[in-house]
Amino acid sequence: MNRLKSFESPESPAWLVQNTGEAKQPLPGLDLGEMIHHLRQSGMFLLRGFDVSLARFEEFTTRFCDRFHDVGTRQATETSNSDGYTSEVPRSNFSLFAHSEGAYRPWPPPPDLCFFNCVKSPGDASGQTMLVDGAGFLGRLPRDLRERFDQQGVIYQAKWDQARWHTEFGVTNLEELDALLLEHPQCEYQLEGELIEVRCHVPAIQVSMGGVPAFANGLLAHLPHVSHPRWQGANAYSKGTNRVFFGDGEEIPENVIHRLIDIQDDIALNHAWMDKDLLILDNTRVMHGRREIDGGGERIIRSRFGRIRCDLAQHAVEVRFE
Repeated sequence: MNRLKSFESPESPAWLVQNTGEAKQPLPGLDLGEMIHHLRQSGMFLLRGFDVSLARFEEFTTRFCDRFHDVGTRQATETSNSDGYTSEVPRSNFSLFAHSEGAYRPWPPPPDLCFFNCVKSPGDASGQTMLVDGAGFLGRLPRDLRERFDQQGVIYQAKWDQARWHTEFGVTNLEELDALLLEHPQCEYQLEGELIEVRCHVPAIQVSMGGVPAFANGLLAHLPHVSHPRWQGANAYSKGTNRVFFGDGEEIPENVIHRLIDIQDDIALNHAWMDKDLLILDNTRVMHGRREIDGGGERIIRSRFGRIRCDLAQHAVEVRFE
């Protein structure tokens, strides 16, 4: 294994296995324990230059995970001929701030691992995936803010249509949703016509697979608007019906949001995709986002999100199986 120079940073080293020979070489039979070790150490792992078909991509992910995560916003982008858990990253051209997948609701629990496979790169240095080490992020937070997030967590508020809350919670009707949320009182909702307004109270700080505390959450991808001066005029994702609150119910003010965006921008690593790249992230530590594509190019990226297999639990300090 070699260090990947484009990922190097004092806070977030990453590891690379690269095929420099036959272009059609399939994914290598790497030792799972060794890969888990590197995920524990750095939170990310890249395979480059191997022949990654859809079937090989899905088979590779099952070496790590035995339960997979439905993405509530991606029902329309599920990949044909897949097992139903591979979806395509939306091709719409926008920037999205760094976040941990599924971290805005308590159940089903967020995935442990994220898998991304580049089918088609944009062909230039734009359209990168933003990688933000939550352990490094936590170390940059002012002490009072870190303590508040640690003690109170975050409340996410959103409005979801029926198709989305069915997928998000894995239920088919309101009776099932009510029964589920009786077991998870940190989430509540109210009906608004054909929508529900949902409020979920969840941690802002997680313990990674390697036992490292990390600011790994969905806060910056859940903003109602983006007013940071550096991002004015940029097509950065926001949604007007979203809200984010401290755990005591106070809406997180603009000056705090701006501080968080500053930290993100200071420590973000921007991964420029190459065709066939397969990137694995520890979702409890490394947040991911995206940058706009310049010049009208296009990128196609498959994604899967999974819960680590029980028989691999001994390789991780904390693995959630709620």
